[in-house]
Amino acid sequence: MKQINFHKILVANRGEIALRVIRTIQALDKLAVVIHSDFDRDLPFVTEADEAYSLGSGDLSQTYLHIDKILEIALLAQVDAIHPGYGFLAENAEFAKACKKKKIQFIGPDSEVISLMGHKSNARAKARELGIPVLEGVVEDLESLIRNSEKHPYPLLIKPVAGGGGKGMRIVRSKEQFETEARAASREASTYFGSGDLYLERFLENPRHIEVQVLADHHDHAVHLFERECSLQRRYQKIIEEAPSGSVTRETREMITSAALDLARGIGYTNAGTVEFLMDEEQNFYFMEMNTRIQVEHPVTEMITGIDLVKEQITIAEGQLLSFRQEEISLNGHAIEARIYAENPENGFLPSTGRIDTFQMPEQKGARIDSGFKTGNLVEPYYDPMLAKVIVAGKSREDARNLLISALKEVRITGLRTNRDFLIGLLRSPHFRERRIHTGTVDQEIESLLAMNRAHRETLPVDHLLSAAALIALQRSPGSKECPGSTWQQIGHWRILPEVILLWEHEQHRIRYELQKGRERMRLHMGDRHYQVALERYDGSHYWIRINDQIMKVWGATDRSEILLDHDGHLFKLRRMDILDRRFIRSDESRIAQGTGIISAPLSGRVVQITVKEGEVVSDGDQLMVIESMKMENKIQATHHATVEEIKVSVGEQVQANQLLITLAST
Repeated sequence: MKQINFHKILVANRGEIALRVIRTIQALDKLAVVIHSDFDRDLPFVTEADEAYSLGSGDLSQTYLHIDKILEIALLAQVDAIHPGYGFLAENAEFAKACKKKKIQFIGPDSEVISLMGHKSNARAKARELGIPVLEGVVEDLESLIRNSEKHPYPLLIKPVAGGGGKGMRIVRSKEQFETEARAASREASTYFGSGDLYLERFLENPRHIEVQVLADHHDHAVHLFERECSLQRRYQKIIEEAPSGSVTRETREMITSAALDLARGIGYTNAGTVEFLMDEEQNFYFMEMNTRIQVEHPVTEMITGIDLVKEQITIAEGQLLSFRQEEISLNGHAIEARIYAENPENGFLPSTGRIDTFQMPEQKGARIDSGFKTGNLVEPYYDPMLAKVIVAGKSREDARNLLISALKEVRITGLRTNRDFLIGLLRSPHFRERRIHTGTVDQEIESLLAMNRAHRETLPVDHLLSAAALIALQRSPGSKECPGSTWQQIGHWRILPEVILLWEHEQHRIRYELQKGRERMRLHMGDRHYQVALERYDGSHYWIRINDQIMKVWGATDRSEILLDHDGHLFKLRRMDILDRRFIRSDESRIAQGTGIISAPLSGRVVQITVKEGEVVSDGDQLMVIESMKMENKIQATHHATVEEIKVSVGEQVQANQLLITLAST
């Protein structure tokens, strides 16, 4: 391949990965061009690029999956190459082929290789031909798969033929479930990848997910950068990844990395790619698929090898030789990545949308943050729910685990729900500490993991947290004219003391207070318990509060009647009941209405399926409809035995959180 030097590169993606690629492009003294939907116009990747072009409004098929529109912009911007990131069109062979036709370099493998590896059945056939162990599987059109459902070996795994990232994957354990799950998987895959074709494979119970990062240039040089473990997943969406694996032996590492290189060389692979395997308890491994793109979890490999994978992608696409040999790549320490999602773990991990009121990432030395959001951005229901990745590296796995917990404690995201507290609990769990993990760990142990997190939360001293919340709530707002040493404050104990009423975990706490030094020192009374509280110092939203003889460090913020308190990896939300806040009137009424047979939308999204009819009798837990939000399908269920009275929405309709969906009549 003739060597070329790119001057301008278009990033055909959004959010975190777009920003990650932009920064490497600019570090190479090249210009970065981005495309964006109208929803994304205020995200950081748009403002940090050298040029930005709008794709307009509409769903993914009209924006980030619209090949003709993207290439039209690429020609207008006169770019030399396109970096696809991950997801969207990153593994779309037709897109790579269209780029070549327009004489724009696609930063990735050739379209023929993408097509081969993108077709799950053909990829496995090629792996088998190259002597790599595989799990048996089958590809047919959706209707044929449904017609032949009785012939399939159960349990089995349904996967989209195109794409990856866990979208559209389903475990099916009986033929009775098959049609419903297959149609749902096809629908989800079609939405995200533009193709609803499915692949079935034998389901391996409780395996580990091990993947190998490879790089290959156009001069027949290929290397591996060791393995990553991505076993901690929920609904096939990775949560925590690490490199190297904490369970792979040296002998298995040599075999699995050799197998990955055999595949890469055997198909004439170029650029960055990831060969994914499932591994059982005896360290037998089976080829699963190859992702012909950069991975979400690529930072852990970068942390332990010191190699910038995006930079290598670009230089390989320019026709340059790999700048290192296999023997020059070494493992240095252990790296772990945690993905922060906009979702509510205490409510079935439902996606959470809305405006980000606070977005603060840790400033811990050595912590790497990959994110595409900032304070004030809107998190829309149309895209993936990942907000940020926090990555750390340590000398050992335990060192990295402790560093990551410490870093996650410093993450502050408010305005919507996140899984941050859950991630900290997962890292603290014996499952992770003792390496007792597999791809089903989170889904199978979810109740015990949540219970462990709640138990840890309940060990924190409630009175001390209430004292800290009361002090923070009583700090004067800017511009207050109240005199700190007024006679009224110092009159004595004979008067009726003022109080704040804090709602904590559905329970009201009356706290009487005496101000002693302005609002920096006070005496609090909670029933017959008394606390001397003083603000020792503060830095922004970080408070050092002395409660009797103990100093407690907390992060705190107030907004009208709300008080947010963050301590030891737990975010608490309190509410002052002694202050009128009209924001809560409507939601309180909504909760009351739920008990009268009203089913409201728990989140914003699009109705993709309605599974009941008016007049139908349903029982508690029966599925009523499916709402797609953030590329995940969420089942809306009946809350009690009743008759469907009226359906207020239709398939395809976009609904907002708390919108009325269905009314039920008691039977």
